[in-house]
Amino acid sequence: MHTVTTSCRERLQPRDFEFILDVMTAGRGGRWQLESLFEDPDSLLAVLDHEQLVKAVLELPFPLAISPELYFFILVRRSLKHAGIDDVDIADYVAATLASHAGGNPLGTMKSDRPDADFTYHVDFLREFEGLSDYDRFFLEVQCGNHFLVLTGLFPKFLEHRADRRGAPGVGYYEGVARSAFLKAGGHPLADEFAVRSIYPRLAECFTETRRALNRMAEDYLFLGS
Repeated sequence: MHTVTTSCRERLQPRDFEFILDVMTAGRGGRWQLESLFEDPDSLLAVLDHEQLVKAVLELPFPLAISPELYFFILVRRSLKHAGIDDVDIADYVAATLASHAGGNPLGTMKSDRPDADFTYHVDFLREFEGLSDYDRFFLEVQCGNHFLVLTGLFPKFLEHRADRRGAPGVGYYEGVARSAFLKAGGHPLADEFAVRSIYPRLAECFTETRRALNRMAEDYLFLGS
């Protein structure tokens, strides 16, 4: 069954809320008052945006005490706000995409029948589009956009080195690929069913700024190398 993961906030785990309670109360009491805020989306966002929580997450030597969803939401939300993108839906979507990638599911449910497929190249996506139904094209557009969001955001040096060595397209080209994929998916009839009709055009519009914010985030906090 195809799915489109759009939110980290909706996928927070019990250990995340325990971590938040520990950080925000720090033995001072008031846990139940804070816990009552978790049910309201606006109140939860205010807690997640609190500088005390952000600082605690950034200072974690290894973020094993929390889920990838909480970790990436905090990092992405902070990074995008610093870049002037104060759109929580974009932050939530981007964070969910990175969390899925970190969980070992970079291409979602889309699988290739070709053993030589290398989805770090656009051409492999183009080949996968051949003969697809309109239904399946939507999900492949989503996966294409997500995949190159991750590559351009977290691994720009990989794309740059490959361009230098092999004459392959660079970061700017794959920005355009991702932007186009999100716009096509956002205009698809299935976009309403998966609640991405509004988010994809907004993400496409600020994709370059989002990518640059992720580049800085990766350099400062993720230490992914080249």
